[in-house]
Amino acid sequence: MKLNNLHPIEHASFSGTFRLTGRVASFDDDGIPYLRLRLSSCANDYIALAVIDSLVIPEKLGHMELVTVKGQQHASMDGDVILLNKMHRPMRRDIALLPALQTLPRLACPKPEALDRLVVAVRSLKFTALQVFIKLVLERQRSLEVFLKAPASKGYHHNEAGGLLEHSLEVAQNVLSMIQVNEPEMPRVLQEIGFVAGLLHDIGKTYTYDINGNQTAAARLCDHADLTLEACAQGLAYLDQIAPEVALTLRHIWTCASPGARYGTTPAMTLARYVRDADGQSAMADNQRIAYRHRPAAGFGRLGKNVYWMPSAQAYG
Repeated sequence: MKLNNLHPIEHASFSGTFRLTGRVASFDDDGIPYLRLRLSSCANDYIALAVIDSLVIPEKLGHMELVTVKGQQHASMDGDVILLNKMHRPMRRDIALLPALQTLPRLACPKPEALDRLVVAVRSLKFTALQVFIKLVLERQRSLEVFLKAPASKGYHHNEAGGLLEHSLEVAQNVLSMIQVNEPEMPRVLQEIGFVAGLLHDIGKTYTYDINGNQTAAARLCDHADLTLEACAQGLAYLDQIAPEVALTLRHIWTCASPGARYGTTPAMTLARYVRDADGQSAMADNQRIAYRHRPAAGFGRLGKNVYWMPSAQAYG
């Protein structure tokens, strides 16, 4: 490829803020140095070229850092390419204006269809403070890859890459389903709080798994439930200023809803019960599917110490 032979395509500009998910240094056929960059958002992945001597490239730009770019699509004999002409780290205020979850990297998600469901659900929240809260929790560079890639457990439910995301979505949706059956009159803001509580009930696992799905030292030294508030600390601090009772509600749900009321506080609202039960139902349903994965779904099945039973097809008449 010769960079000097590229031809700009009219009305085909390119711009946006992305996660840097790949970078390779190379030379074109004339020896001109350039970077081949992979840029990712929640919706797309792009390959773009940055000619080293033709624009200012931010120093020490690392993997998964945010970068704002502008460029133009160009035609070449090898197909269309994106050639960048501007590149800089975004300002914090500009990041805040991006749509919720825009910077989650699609490339890092083994279950892109689940990522799509997550983005649609979060952006449909009417209480905008909850959208900001989720952005503060999930779009942190430290945890975003783990949330998208990690399993929900080792050897049991949702124990594949992307299982944590899948399980989190199931729990959040199950909470809403239980509300609709039992308390359809519940105010929408409380329903949305229940959805968020279900979505982030296992966020402490971003401390107990790494991006390869391996358990960390924290998994042996701490219970993931005890790390939930730490993972949500920045978001909860924001809610304390904007909507303190919403922050208190989330804290109550997460610290009382686990079996045996681990923190010694009895659930004081139905949302806490819904999150606990939705979590258990999602886990058991997936465990049951795994138990019968390689055999007919009838009779007894086993997964670890868990035993399941399904009546035979003949029992249904």
